[in-house]
Amino acid sequence: MLFNSILCNLLTNAIRYTEPGGRVLVGCRRSGPDLRIDVYDTGIGIASDRLPRIFDAFERLDSLRCDGLGIGLFIVRRALTLLGHRIEISSKVSQGSRFSVIARLAQPADTNSPG
Repeated sequence: MLFNSILCNLLTNAIRYTEPGGRVLVGCRRSGPDLRIDVYDTGIGIASDRLPRIFDAFERLDSLRCDGLGIGLFIVRRALTLLGHRIEISSKVSQGSRFSVIARLAQPADTNSPG
């Protein structure tokens, strides 16, 4: 449920901040002991000086652009912390952003152990 919320928030933001005709892409791949889920967009991007604040409660990139409260990424960070996952971000103004969730893969249960 929490992981679902994380992905929904990231996808909603990618769509919201991407102009019509732009692209949103979701990718998933294994990276060693982790699973990496990337949400790419060709949206408005985030200035490097704003990146440290985007996970703050009520922080909004553009108050004229959307009707959100500015708590989506705050929720994402809290949920990731609770799950023990992390996030990486890269962004360029007017070119888009990439949000990458890095989640530790679950270890398979040992079916040979007694019990």
